[in-house]
Amino acid sequence: MKKKRAGLNAPAKIALSFLGLILLGSFLLCTPIATTTGQWWNFTDALFTSTSAVCVTGLVVADTAVQFTMFGQIVLLLLIQIGGLGFISVSALIILAAGKRLSYKNRVVLQESLNRESNQGVVKLLQQIGIIVFITEFIGFVLLLPSMIIEYGTDGIFKALFLSVSAFCNAGFDILGTTGTQFQSLIPFAQNVFVLLPIMFLVVNGGIGYMVILEIIGKFKKETRKPFSIHVKIVLIVTTVLILGGALLFALFEWNNPETIGNMPTFDKIINSLFQSITPRTAGFATIDQAKLTSSSRVVTDILMFIGGSPSSIAGGVKTTTIFVLIMYAFRSAGQKGDIVIGRKSISNKTIQKALRIVVLAVILIILGIISISLIEINNPVANSSSIIFEVISAFSTVGITLGLTPTLAVASKIILITLMFVGRVGLLTLTLAIRKKSRDAYGLIQYQDSQIVVG
Repeated sequence: MKKKRAGLNAPAKIALSFLGLILLGSFLLCTPIATTTGQWWNFTDALFTSTSAVCVTGLVVADTAVQFTMFGQIVLLLLIQIGGLGFISVSALIILAAGKRLSYKNRVVLQESLNRESNQGVVKLLQQIGIIVFITEFIGFVLLLPSMIIEYGTDGIFKALFLSVSAFCNAGFDILGTTGTQFQSLIPFAQNVFVLLPIMFLVVNGGIGYMVILEIIGKFKKETRKPFSIHVKIVLIVTTVLILGGALLFALFEWNNPETIGNMPTFDKIINSLFQSITPRTAGFATIDQAKLTSSSRVVTDILMFIGGSPSSIAGGVKTTTIFVLIMYAFRSAGQKGDIVIGRKSISNKTIQKALRIVVLAVILIILGIISISLIEINNPVANSSSIIFEVISAFSTVGITLGLTPTLAVASKIILITLMFVGRVGLLTLTLAIRKKSRDAYGLIQYQDSQIVVG
């Protein structure tokens, strides 16, 4: 009797769904109908752009508005929206909209996609997420519409929609460029609060996590008066500290820099410092030329990009809660053992180990990416250590802001960034679980003697 072969596990299905969407998007973007030249586009560049869109990054090798026709821009918009929500979630929403039920297997995959411990209640959660996405993006669209129509006429309607979806999904793509003003992002609107404030609202909501949004909404309901969970408290505290702390540092480092905010009025300096603190987490929009930032501001941006947004959100990075757990672990008393206790709640060793794995794997991948691209781009005059580090972290954390290096890279370097974007979006642990084989050790059946390694 033949042993029945096991199918793909949930993490593998999630990874393959992203890969399939990327390949489909690559084909559509390189077709003549998608490009303004009316010719087939280079497949590597189409693959890079599709990956950037599906992984909601924002790094581009060509200006989106200049390179793509309306068809190509609509394809990008759909890739961003589906990539932001996740192909699994979008597929499940379509099934539910058709009046059908999700199978048990689909619920398990959806559970993994939504980063839940159990598949109970995942359908209701998905429906709530769908409503949140629609309402938030619609609000952003309405807020951006007047400014876009004033600037672009009726074309501003689609531009407002594109910007709203791109901002909430933390993608960083825009369609505001022209042949003479490529790769400008939101620089033309650096002193327009009616554009910047809605974008910041969308980016923060997209990166804070659905669970946080749902708990905040619950606080306005009379039947839900219980205090915030420890997860929500940590996310809100860390997010606030990073946004305000980052804004303060950017204002300090750039206040008198004429190449960035130095010549702006005081109010605009404050708004742009706040925007520059929010966009690395992980939106990718820019109101100032990132290449003209001071070296201190670049370091701050690198740190903010690496941390990224929060769990169960569209944002990338190692996540706010991961950093919080490691900081608490690093500064707990030397004699303390076991779980970390915060306000009568504990953070288990299992969570601490997971946070450590995420950060260690992230650092290893980033270092490998930096070294590899440095060797490949040794003769590239634009590629210096600062720009390569910036670009690699931006790709891995699915941020998308750039110092202008991406369009100048060789094919091999683009492939490296494509890989980093994919890993950053799908998730390090998801990919690890997707390819890992079960072992006896994994179930704790075998234990070995402590090696007594001395560290530190």
